[in-house]
Amino acid sequence: MNTFGRLFRLTTFGESHGPALGSVIDGCPAGVTLEAATIQRALDRRRPGQSAVTTARSEGDRVEILSGVFEGKTLGTPIAAIVRNENQRSGDYEALRTQDRPGHADRVWRERFQHRDHRGGGRTSGRETLCRVIGGAVAEAFLARDLPQVRSVAWVERVGGLVAPPPPMTLDREMVDAHPTRCPHPETAARMEQEILEAKAQGDSLGGVIALRVTGLPVGLGEPVFGKLKARLADAFAGIGAVAGVYWGPPDLLDALVRRGSTFHGQAQVYGGIQGGLSNGEPLEARVLFKPPATLGNHARQGRHDPCILPRAVPVLEAMTSLVLADLWLQHEAFRHLPG
Repeated sequence: MNTFGRLFRLTTFGESHGPALGSVIDGCPAGVTLEAATIQRALDRRRPGQSAVTTARSEGDRVEILSGVFEGKTLGTPIAAIVRNENQRSGDYEALRTQDRPGHADRVWRERFQHRDHRGGGRTSGRETLCRVIGGAVAEAFLARDLPQVRSVAWVERVGGLVAPPPPMTLDREMVDAHPTRCPHPETAARMEQEILEAKAQGDSLGGVIALRVTGLPVGLGEPVFGKLKARLADAFAGIGAVAGVYWGPPDLLDALVRRGSTFHGQAQVYGGIQGGLSNGEPLEARVLFKPPATLGNHARQGRHDPCILPRAVPVLEAMTSLVLADLWLQHEAFRHLPG
């Protein structure tokens, strides 16, 4: 299962230490304005080596569009794009040819497939998510044409025991990117950075929570039974390797759930912008829980790993959100134009 989506489809390919990774986007309509620079801006937000709180692997992650775009517009044909790997150190993983790392997929992949690429995790590496960012950038270009009022922004809300206060509704990606932790609250961001650097020095790691907000959604996006908006988003988020869970609504939703219904349903924000499986016109809010990275101890100190994946996962969540929304919008329009 290397393909995500139904009408707006993303297929990803490649391994962490192979020649390249790439994406094929099928189903994007013709005439959407799309430049390589648009995709590159998205990749630059995810690429490794951005700061001291991320992996030291330095990759330019320069995108090459191979097909599907001509004179700055999509053709309606499959869009293929690749990013070449340039800074692999495959020798660092030679011991893992026969050893299984705790917390990783090494053992289950070896037992299921009887053969695997041990270098950097191969296909299970977090580096595969750059392919999703490529697809998300194309999806955002399509949404900018057909649903220009839609805006999505994700931010790091919690790292370990540090929790940032809710940001203003005017929050945008530029504000999020102002600090390397991608926490928009300066004081909390500084403390998060210190915690991450301390964990990195000790060969340890940290997990936390990324919050997501989407504004401008039309009422009724999604399907009321098996294609619920929350189900499609949960599928998209859970497909990211380090994700441990997801819920909709405000940060104190777990506290709200213990209240009686007469109190709970008196606050619209508890729905997270989704009712009956459909968008209700209110801002959509979700919170995605991330495990601490499983590379620890000497493996972490000797290799090139993220001590906290959250800062680089922010654009990945935004990309998966855009892919879901683009797919559901095409589905919505297809049903609307059915005869009868």
